[in-house]
Amino acid sequence: MRQFTVSIALISLVLLAGCSASKQAYKKAKEYDDAGLFVESAEADLKALDKNPKYKDAKKHLRVVAPKAYDELLSRAENLERAANWDQVVLEYKHLDHLLNRCHRHGVVFETVNVKRRLSQSRNKAAEFHHKNAEALFVKKDWRRAAVAYLRAHDHVDNYKQSFDKALQSHLNAGSEALKAERFRAAIKDFALALEVAPNHPAARNRLAESHYRLGRQLYSEGQFRKALKQLQKAEGYNPDSPHIKQWADKAYDAAVQYVAVFPFANRTRIQVDGSRIASALLTVVESKDLKFADFMTHPEAVSVMNKASHGEYGRVSESQLLQLAEAEGLDSFVWGTVQTIDVEDGPENMTEMTHEKKVTVKDSTGKDVEGSETVYYREYTRNRNVRVQLEHVILETATGKILDRRRFTQEINDVARWIAYQGSIYDLPKKKRVLLDAPRTPRPVPALLDEMTAGAVEKMGREVVEFYR
Repeated sequence: MRQFTVSIALISLVLLAGCSASKQAYKKAKEYDDAGLFVESAEADLKALDKNPKYKDAKKHLRVVAPKAYDELLSRAENLERAANWDQVVLEYKHLDHLLNRCHRHGVVFETVNVKRRLSQSRNKAAEFHHKNAEALFVKKDWRRAAVAYLRAHDHVDNYKQSFDKALQSHLNAGSEALKAERFRAAIKDFALALEVAPNHPAARNRLAESHYRLGRQLYSEGQFRKALKQLQKAEGYNPDSPHIKQWADKAYDAAVQYVAVFPFANRTRIQVDGSRIASALLTVVESKDLKFADFMTHPEAVSVMNKASHGEYGRVSESQLLQLAEAEGLDSFVWGTVQTIDVEDGPENMTEMTHEKKVTVKDSTGKDVEGSETVYYREYTRNRNVRVQLEHVILETATGKILDRRRFTQEINDVARWIAYQGSIYDLPKKKRVLLDAPRTPRPVPALLDEMTAGAVEKMGREVVEFYR
């Protein structure tokens, strides 16, 4: 029963909202009528009746204003006919036809000219006008404008005097002309327009494939291998059965892919750092991104190549030596780096006197056990170690020796050793402090801190190298 009551309430709200909208539309219709805007007035009445078909006032007013709206639209159309503005004539007769159809649906009928016939006649006139213009442009070989004009004729009357077919032919002619002049991008645009007009048209697809293919070959000859590959892949999309296109797409891909090595880093400091380990970690980060246009030499191979010049002492290898090695290995470019500085600062040992109130059980004056406290004194020590490392990586082009990218990274870490010196029982100390009795009395070793820091630096370097090769 409650659900039924709620449904009735909802229906009532909807009806009230509809009535309110109808009244507002009818009020607007009266305002438009007073202002002499008869078309707008009739459309407001129709809006009110669409919301509430039984709205008597709106229907009564529509019977009066609809003929005036009809006269207004008809007059507009006839004036435009006299000016031979056929596109606008068609729009006015469409508007008039739509208005009369809506009036008829609400039972408002009055005598009119044959609007549908006039609409059909105006469409033919408009089609004839655009077709005549298109024919003149076609004769002048102004293919693009001819195609537009033919399509406008077709919009009014389907394939008026083969206007659709001629529009397609105009686009094909424009594309062929551009292709012959080796204006490949223009040809692509024209053949693509032909496909918009007639999707899957065989000639348009084939010529579009040829245009992308020839542009791809041109870009390849200019050394723009990635752009060439993109065009050749588009050509494959339109003509997937062409072995010639596939062959060149493969060729462009091979040329676009760079053969790259990440060589062990040189250490310019007196503190021992494994430059090979840094390079290996960097390569792992980079290879995890599966770069499309970079083929990386394996780490053991890179180490082997570098050992030819360094015999394991990577800090002694010069940039010119690396370039010679890279050229001999057929590398397009390589990543190399240096550990430039490592600063280690050990702070003094600091001591703080600490107290803790230990709970104990004692006898009172009567001999009974009571809870009390006893102050425990102990010392807490700290020793601080700060390590700062600066690394740099460069990406060098093998053929020219040019530095393509250079980045410097700084990482810093602080480690604190904390321990307690106390001669009494471990249970005298606060629970959370007891572990400090056996804690190390020196910060972590420098090599361990360097490993942690270089891992963070390698992540940052990896992102930059990935971005470069992407």
